[in-house]
Amino acid sequence: MAVLVAYATAGGSTRGVAERIATGLEGCGTVELRNSTEVDSLRRYEALIIGSAIHNGQWLPAAAETVERLRAELEGRTVWAFSVSSVGATSTTLSPRLARYLRRATPEPKAVQDLRSVADVCDHRFFAGAITPGDWPGFGRIVFRLMGGHYGDARDWDDIDEWTGRIRTQLVENPM
Repeated sequence: MAVLVAYATAGGSTRGVAERIATGLEGCGTVELRNSTEVDSLRRYEALIIGSAIHNGQWLPAAAETVERLRAELEGRTVWAFSVSSVGATSTTLSPRLARYLRRATPEPKAVQDLRSVADVCDHRFFAGAITPGDWPGFGRIVFRLMGGHYGDARDWDDIDEWTGRIRTQLVENPM
């Protein structure tokens, strides 16, 4: 089985999540890790995991463009998606209270909705990323602090590994 883990990253946090997912899928066949801009075809892959950093509530343009560019090849495929932002399903760089609200109120990014319209998206998971002072420039740093933000790496590796394990189980039990 050939598995592709594709990602779009702004500062490297999403690439780190994608690397962890790819490592967790080793043994399921050939696992390739690629930046979404480098993916020109899906023909040789039986399984696809695609993710992006979130900016302003949306996937990065590179990831959204990849979904649009490969739309015909995505049709009917089984796909898993992940998004990396300030608030993940189990961890956050923001205040816990704000994170609880955002987990309920934040819609899926448009690119994930577009992906769902053509592919069989088994799951979409939000992960928190790593934030440094330079990631929110100028006035953004003030807003970040007002939201109870704290700098550092909020990636929950156990959650990422658990999610990857569920994908691995599905790939082993239901080979594509």
